[in-house]
Amino acid sequence: MTEAAAAINGQRLAGRYRQLERLGAGGQGEVWRAHDDVRGIDVALKVLSSELARNEGAWAALEHEHAIASQLDHPSILKVFPPERADDAVVLPIELAAGGDLRRLRGAGYLEIIPVLLEAAQALEHAHERGVIHRDLKPGNVLFDARGRVKLADFGVAGTASPEQLRGEPPNPADDIYGLGALAYELLSGYPPYYPHFDVKRAQEGPVPELVPTTQIPPLLRMLVMRMLAKSPRARPRSMRAVIDELDVALNDTLTFDFEGVVDPARKTPLDIAVRLRPPASPVATPAASAQPATPPVQQEAHVDPTATQWWSGPTAPGGVGGTEGTGGRPGWDDLRRDLRRIPAMRRVGRLEPMPERRRWPLVVLGVLVAAVFAAFYWLPREYAPQSLWTDLAAPAAATRNAVPPGPSAGAPAATTPEGSADTTAQTALQAARENFDRRLAALEARSAGVWGGADFAAAKMRSAESVGALDAGNMQIAQQRLDEAALLLDHVEGRASQALAAQLEAGEKALAAGRQELATQAFDLARRIDPSDQRAADGQRRALHLNGVLPLLADAQNAASSHDYSRETQAYSHALELDPRNATAKSGLASARVAFGDDNYAKAVGAGFAALGAGRIGDARAAFEKARTYRPNGAEAAEGLRRADAALTARGFVAIRERAAALEAQERWEEAVQAYNSALKSDPSLVFAQQGKIRAAGRAELARSLQALLDRPERLVAQSVRDQAQALLEAAKAQLPSGPVLRSQTTRLELLLPEFDKPVRLSLVSDNATQVAIPSIGSFGSFAQRDIVLKPGKYTLIGTRNGYRDVRREITIAPGQESQTISISCSEPI
Repeated sequence: MTEAAAAINGQRLAGRYRQLERLGAGGQGEVWRAHDDVRGIDVALKVLSSELARNEGAWAALEHEHAIASQLDHPSILKVFPPERADDAVVLPIELAAGGDLRRLRGAGYLEIIPVLLEAAQALEHAHERGVIHRDLKPGNVLFDARGRVKLADFGVAGTASPEQLRGEPPNPADDIYGLGALAYELLSGYPPYYPHFDVKRAQEGPVPELVPTTQIPPLLRMLVMRMLAKSPRARPRSMRAVIDELDVALNDTLTFDFEGVVDPARKTPLDIAVRLRPPASPVATPAASAQPATPPVQQEAHVDPTATQWWSGPTAPGGVGGTEGTGGRPGWDDLRRDLRRIPAMRRVGRLEPMPERRRWPLVVLGVLVAAVFAAFYWLPREYAPQSLWTDLAAPAAATRNAVPPGPSAGAPAATTPEGSADTTAQTALQAARENFDRRLAALEARSAGVWGGADFAAAKMRSAESVGALDAGNMQIAQQRLDEAALLLDHVEGRASQALAAQLEAGEKALAAGRQELATQAFDLARRIDPSDQRAADGQRRALHLNGVLPLLADAQNAASSHDYSRETQAYSHALELDPRNATAKSGLASARVAFGDDNYAKAVGAGFAALGAGRIGDARAAFEKARTYRPNGAEAAEGLRRADAALTARGFVAIRERAAALEAQERWEEAVQAYNSALKSDPSLVFAQQGKIRAAGRAELARSLQALLDRPERLVAQSVRDQAQALLEAAKAQLPSGPVLRSQTTRLELLLPEFDKPVRLSLVSDNATQVAIPSIGSFGSFAQRDIVLKPGKYTLIGTRNGYRDVRREITIAPGQESQTISISCSEPI
C-alpha cells in the first residue's frame, strides 16, 4: 500500500463507507474494499478521481451502470447499488466478490472450465431475456465470490469484442455468444484468439485460428467454441440457451471423446482432471488486452500493478526476476528462493562482522526482498503453505551459512567448531518454533481471523515475513526475535476469538429481529467459522435461512389481526413458528391471537387444526377439527377446517402424482411417466394435466425407442430408406423442448454415424478370367483376374456367368468405415 493510500485507509466516504483496503486503480479512480455502516456489509466501492467527481458525464455513467444492473436479478450477476454523491466524494457501491477472477483458470482442464462457462452463460441468458447485452466479456470481468460462485461484472460498460461490434453495429445477443466463445478459447488454450497478432481488420475479416487446447478436450467442445466465434452471427448458436445445452452435452456426453485419442498420462482420468488444483494465474497482463478496452474491472485482485508484481509472475515477467518455464505449480517461490541464494550470508565469528563498503549493496537487495516476502506471504493464497515456504527458503540459506571455505590444502579434513554446532541447534529450535507458528496461523486463517483479527493479525504476518528475511540474511537473533513477536501477536488474536464470536452472535440476533436476512447470514456464517461447534451460530444460520419465509407470514398475521380474522392470524403465526421456533414476534403474536380467539376448548382445537393444516400435517388437522366439532357441532370454523383438509388430501394425491410424473420426465424415463399419468386418469379421467402429459410422454418414449433401435443396430443404416428414416428422427429430436441429456446424446451419436454411410469403400473383385461378373444397378465388368471398383456402404448382389457352368450369385454387405474389401466370385460347377 502506498503512503497516500495508507493515509486515507480507514476514512469514511459519503458519511457511511469506511475504507478498508484498496483493490485496484484505473484512469477514472480507484476501487476500495469498504464497510457500509448502513447496510452492515463489506462492499467494493468505486471512488471517482477528484477531477471526474465534478464531471456530470462521469456521474451519468455511474447512473447508467446502476440502471443496467438494476434490471438484473441473478445469483451469478454482481449487484450494483445506487451511486452516491457527497461533498467529499462520488462513489458507486458494488457487491464484494473476494475470490479473484477467471484468469486463474487459463489452461485448466475442460472439466474445471465448462461449469464456470455454464454459470456465466446462464447469467447472460437472464440478461438477454431482459434486453441487456454485456458487450465486454473477458477473464477480468468474470469474478468469484468468497464461496467460489461466478459473478459477472461491468454490465453496460463500453467495450468491443465481436466483428459486428468492431464495425459499430448495435449490440445483439450474438455479441455475447461470440464473447463467451472468445473467453472459452482463451481459457482452454491459454491465449485469446489472434494472439499475438491482433488487429481490428483481421478480427473483422480473417478466420479465427483453430483452437489448440493445452489439454485434451472433447471434439464437441472444440466444435462449439469455433462455431461461437463464427464471423457471421447466423452461423453461431441461435441463443444463449442453445449454448448452455451444447455445453451440457460436451460435459455429459463423452462418447466421441473417449474413442478419439489417448488420455494424457499426466492428467490420468477425467476425475483427476476435475479435482486437480491449479496455481493462480499470472497477474501480468496478457495479449487479450489488445482486443479489449483498458478500463479496469470493477474488482481486481490485490496485486493491481503488473510492474509491482512481476517478481512472482513466472515466465511471462519481462525484465524482472522471472520464473523458469516448466517449473509448474509455484513459480513465485522458486524465483524468490533463487534470488535469495544470491545474497551473501554473513558469517558469525563471535559477533556479526561488518561487511566491506563495496558489498553493502546486498543490504538494499535484502530490504527489497523482505518487503516482497511480506507481500507474497500476506496476499498469495494459503495453498502455498507457510511450512513449505519456510523449508524452501531456509534450506539454501542454511547451506550457505554452514559451507566451509576451501583451506590451503584441498585434501585437509573439515573441522567441526562448537560455534557451528550451536548454530545448528539454534536453527533447529527456530525451525520448530516456525512450524508451531505456521500451524497456529493456518488454524486462525481457517477461522477467518483476517476479518476479525484486526491489526494484530496483519502485524503477525509481517513479523513472520521479517523473520524469514532475517534468517536468510544470516541473522539468527533477529529471526528469532521477529518470530517471537509474531507469536505474541497471535496470542492476542486468539485471546479475542471469544469476544469476536459474541459480537457476531449479537449482530446476527439483531439482524434477525430487524428482518435483515443478508446481514444475519453474514454474521452467523462468520460466527461458525470462528467456532464451528457453537450451537447458537448453527441455530442462527438455520433461522437466517428461513427468515425470508417467516417475514411474509408475520406480515400476513398482522394483517389478519387488523381485520379480526383470528383463525388466519393463528395459522400464520403457527406456521412461522414451524420455520423458526425461537421467533419472539411469532411467539407473542400467537399467544395474543389465541386469547383473542377465545380460551375455550373449541378455540384451542380449531387453532391447532389450522396450525397443523398450515404445516402440511393433514391427518393432525382433521383430528383437531373433529375434536372441535365435539365441543360445538355447528361450529363454522371447524366445518371450514374439515372442508379445507379434505380438499388438501385430494389435491395432495394428484399433486404427488403430477410431481412424480414431472420428475420422471425430467429424467427422460418416458415409459414410467406414461404409467404415472395413466394412474391419475384412472382416478379422474378429466384431469387435463394427465391427458396432456400422457400424450407428451408417449411421443417422447416412441422417439427414444426408435433412436435407440438404430444405435443398437447401426448395420441397418446401409439401406437408404433406413437412413431417410434416421434423418427424419433427427429432425424430430431437435425440435423437442426441453431436449434432455439422454436425447442429446442419442442425436449426437446418430449424427456421427450417418456420414460414414456416404463414404465410398474400395471393393477388390477376384475371378478366374473366364467368369462374366455383373452387379445389378451398378454394371457388368466382364471377365478378369482382379478388378477394383468403388461402392458406397450397402447391400449388393454379385452375379457370375460362364458358358457350360452353373451361374453364381453372392449377396454382400459393405460396412462403413472400411478402407477396402476383397470378394472372390467364379463359376466352378460344370452343368
